[in-house]
Amino acid sequence: MVHPFKGKMISMMERQNYAPSTIKTYVHAVKDLADYYGRCPSALTDEQIGAYLGQLRERGCSWSTLNSFFGGIKWFYPHVLERAWNHRQLPRPRGEKRLPEVLSQAEVKRLLESINNLKHRTALTVMYSAGLRVGEVVRLRVRDIDSDRMLIRIEQAKGKKDRYTLLSAVALQMLRDYWRQYRPGGAWLFESADRSNHWSIRSAQAVFKGAVAKAGIGKQISSHVLRHSFATHLLEQGVDTLTIKELLGHSQLQTTARYLHVQKSRLNALENPLDSLFK
Repeated sequence: MVHPFKGKMISMMERQNYAPSTIKTYVHAVKDLADYYGRCPSALTDEQIGAYLGQLRERGCSWSTLNSFFGGIKWFYPHVLERAWNHRQLPRPRGEKRLPEVLSQAEVKRLLESINNLKHRTALTVMYSAGLRVGEVVRLRVRDIDSDRMLIRIEQAKGKKDRYTLLSAVALQMLRDYWRQYRPGGAWLFESADRSNHWSIRSAQAVFKGAVAKAGIGKQISSHVLRHSFATHLLEQGVDTLTIKELLGHSQLQTTARYLHVQKSRLNALENPLDSLFK
């Protein structure tokens, strides 16, 4: 069913400057809740909302989906219906403590070298070398590349924050080669095929998926692994977590600190207790 608050929900979120992807997810979450009961969400009790969230787990939804749906519904009731949220009865789902998947530097090199198309290889190279989200790399503008200071400006990223990150010398040379060949005519650095817009996220993800297969990397990974790998490789080179936090645009240090758990050099420096036993 189409819930009657959809228009109000969208207009309120747009006024509050929510990202289009967040608006879409939140609207979908409230619609799914209404569809589950076949009733307007304003008529549902806290018990019914809790039961709906519980069946999402039974449905096999990932924690990421469950968390997004919870966030959308939790936003909807106080903001649109002006109904207090029962934090005791409807607590936020506890997250899964999964470590980020990371590629070795050799795997990253193999993956990037497997891409023949210069535009595609350049975009994914920039994505890894600057620790970008896929949505950030496809929305880069020509003006965002600061070759004098060797920095890349990321405007209005996740959380509506601007930040600067690293511009690699190798990536800069590749960008110059790409520029000479493609000559982007508009504001976007990586344009769509018809040059009417920026390169799409879906196309970038498809290129990444093809490169993973061609490089023979047998891991279930998404393009976000390049960002994880950038952070982990910096840690392994001795860069402090506070600096990496700023480069990635994390709001909280604890988000960045999780990369400590997959830092190869840190783990390899430890002596296994069994080995010390038989010295």
